[in-house]
Amino acid sequence: MSNECNVKDRFFQRLCSGVIPCLLLLGCSAVPMSPGTVLAQSNDAAEPEPAAGQNASQAATAPASGQAEMDGQLMFELMIAELAGRRGQLDVAMAGYLRAAQHTDDPRVSERASALALYGQQWAEAEKASRRWLQLDPESLDASDVLAQSLLQQGKTEEAIALYRELVVVVDDPDQMIRQLQAVLQNAGDAAQALAVMEAMQETLPDNASVHLGVARIKLTNNELDGARASVEEALRLDADSTEALLLNAQLKMAAGEPDEAFAAIDASLAGHPDKLMLRLGYARLLLEAGRFDAVGEQLDALYESTDNNPDTLLTISMMALDARRMERARTYLTSLLETGEYPDQANFYLGRISDQQQEHDAAIAFYDAVGASELQVPAQIRVAELLGLSGDVDAGRERLRELATQVSEEDQQIQLLSAESRMLQNANLASEAVKVLTAGLEKYPNDSDLLYSRALAADAAGDKGMLVSDLQALIETEPDNAHALNALGYHYADSNIELAQAEQLLVKANRLLPNDPAIMDSLGWLRYRQGELAEAITLLEAAYKLFPDAEIAAHLGEVLWLNGNEQEARSFVEKALIASPEDDRLLQVRKKYIE
Repeated sequence: MSNECNVKDRFFQRLCSGVIPCLLLLGCSAVPMSPGTVLAQSNDAAEPEPAAGQNASQAATAPASGQAEMDGQLMFELMIAELAGRRGQLDVAMAGYLRAAQHTDDPRVSERASALALYGQQWAEAEKASRRWLQLDPESLDASDVLAQSLLQQGKTEEAIALYRELVVVVDDPDQMIRQLQAVLQNAGDAAQALAVMEAMQETLPDNASVHLGVARIKLTNNELDGARASVEEALRLDADSTEALLLNAQLKMAAGEPDEAFAAIDASLAGHPDKLMLRLGYARLLLEAGRFDAVGEQLDALYESTDNNPDTLLTISMMALDARRMERARTYLTSLLETGEYPDQANFYLGRISDQQQEHDAAIAFYDAVGASELQVPAQIRVAELLGLSGDVDAGRERLRELATQVSEEDQQIQLLSAESRMLQNANLASEAVKVLTAGLEKYPNDSDLLYSRALAADAAGDKGMLVSDLQALIETEPDNAHALNALGYHYADSNIELAQAEQLLVKANRLLPNDPAIMDSLGWLRYRQGELAEAITLLEAAYKLFPDAEIAAHLGEVLWLNGNEQEARSFVEKALIASPEDDRLLQVRKKYIE
């Protein structure tokens, strides 16, 4: 069996590349064909031996109508099958090869029928074809593998297990086969079957760490954490430095609230094997999930020092550094990536993002402008336009967006550009102009919910509460589970201290749809304040601020804390929030109204 890909992928590659000859019917393959079939007919085929009592001339002209008729039928079936395959009619091609497989002793026809059936997920046909293939080539491991897969997919688990038991002890790389088997079981989607098969492999290869890891993954998927831990521990007993086992053990320990123990085991393995880059990379991901950003940085630096400027590794650690908010590290890695000449669009885009966040707008624009024709070019140019607008040159920003609009044809990108222009105008305190832009957009794309939602918010900023309400109501009518629209309308009612019963319905539903959304939690907390339920309001607002420390949420929480009698806490909280957002009007109003 191949060590590079699973059987299905391998067959599809052959199907597309011609490893199995694409025109079998023309005899173009260099592989010898079985005698007596059309596949054996070629210009340099050996002459048949004359039968007893015949001379060569008689043998050449002797009637063979039965064989000729069979070969003619085979040629016809193969021709139809190949033509169907070329036209993408894989079901017709498969049926043709299945019929042809019954008329020839050449196993390649059965192999091709198996490939087509496997690719088309026609499991009964794959079973039939692979059985014929095995009949003609009993030593073929590929044929046994296809048969085992087709049996699994049909729920014939015991038969499949028997085949896999035979296969796993004769293949060159049992670890690779176990990994392929896990993928097959995952695709089958039967948890009980997957566990039965992998436990059978465990009985067959009790000293194979990969098998125990396979059992652990299945049990983890089934939420059998104790069983998963036991299987991982056995895998580590068999192979203490297994990268997969160490990482899976760490995941389980983290889930059990014991990350220190898990991370210590990885540290010990890396101390003895510092060149295990995949283990170090997986370790960095786990540290990132645990929020241990300083430790993430140490692992990323180690990877950077050992990467030898490999562009794939540089791109990966750059993204992880950004996720860990280690901007200077990310800048270093991305600069090195840019120097390799690989992934230039990604390098320029994210270097632009870093400069952008650090208020280095000229540098950010230069990096964004260097992003070429790729999926990142439109967002890069949108951000350039926004930066131009923020610098005070709104006209230049709008011109950049309109120029970009002439270069893209996709509707979703056109809508992105309209939304970006409206945001730019609102940031420049030109909300009424933003409403005009979005209204024109809705005339062109009348059913787009994003534009309608954006216009509602722009109308709010422009002071047009009627348009705000009507747009949101229209959006909710067509999309009753649009949590953001429900939240926006509910918050409008709560903030205006009107229609509180309606606001309750809207916000409770929005919170049910997106239970951990800080904006919705803030709106619901503000509603509870309007309803006089200050304790519940504080609980909701504190939870929202913890998830997203935004100035508006801080202003709401500071006000409610003060009104609830927590004056010292309110004063301290507002002053700290002002350090992060010293010019926020809402926080300044709360301080002026209550604290000063």
